[in-house]
Amino acid sequence: MSRWHVFGVRPGGACPTLLPAFEEPTLLVFPATAEGEALCGAIAAASGAAMLGRIASLAREGHALVASRTTHGGRIAVRLRVAEGLAVAVVNDMPDLDGAIALGAPAEPAPERIARADQRVALESARIVLGGGRGLDEAGFALLERIAEALGGAVGASLPAVDLGLAPVSQQVGQSGKFVTPALYFAVGMSGTPQHLAGIGSATRLIALNSDPAAAIFRVAEAGAAADARTLLPLVLRAVEAGLAA
Repeated sequence: MSRWHVFGVRPGGACPTLLPAFEEPTLLVFPATAEGEALCGAIAAASGAAMLGRIASLAREGHALVASRTTHGGRIAVRLRVAEGLAVAVVNDMPDLDGAIALGAPAEPAPERIARADQRVALESARIVLGGGRGLDEAGFALLERIAEALGGAVGASLPAVDLGLAPVSQQVGQSGKFVTPALYFAVGMSGTPQHLAGIGSATRLIALNSDPAAAIFRVAEAGAAADARTLLPLVLRAVEAGLAA
């Protein structure tokens, strides 16, 4: 059996039908961005490739390729072994590559508004994450976005908040969403369900803001405030902006 080849993929207005033919076992790795994840899923669906998901490490064992990843909030390690064919994966840091490819035609120049959005910190790599729950409204999430932008962080959301349309699914953190490992996670308007906490690394420092002093989130947070987010978030934003201006 031929050895595996690992190629990094550069998204560029790609179309899955433009995927080249690979004669030997091949792994395509995509960057951990919204565009990279979407393209990875599209390629897997169009080609029938083995979907490895977001992997943490990669190794060759004989004629097989072995990838590792974690689940359930980093508590369970999983090894995925692929012996042949085509496989796809998403990575935060690119492994040693045999080459790089670009899929599809170059994308048209993006409007200025979109270009600024692309420069935001990726949720998975952010050092500070502000997570919003169903205890917030649209104005509350808008404040989280402003605070996150000022701090160089990112905004996450609970499943109920996503279901209510307060945040896109790309921002969902939890067992059925993304796994984040920031230095600081500021949970606002969240009850603190195990399903959501499973998406936060065990080494992350958690601060909570909830109007219910009996909320479960306070049992796992290092610090917290039982207060109305509509009152406190504007004060937080004002303090952050004042600190940056000093």
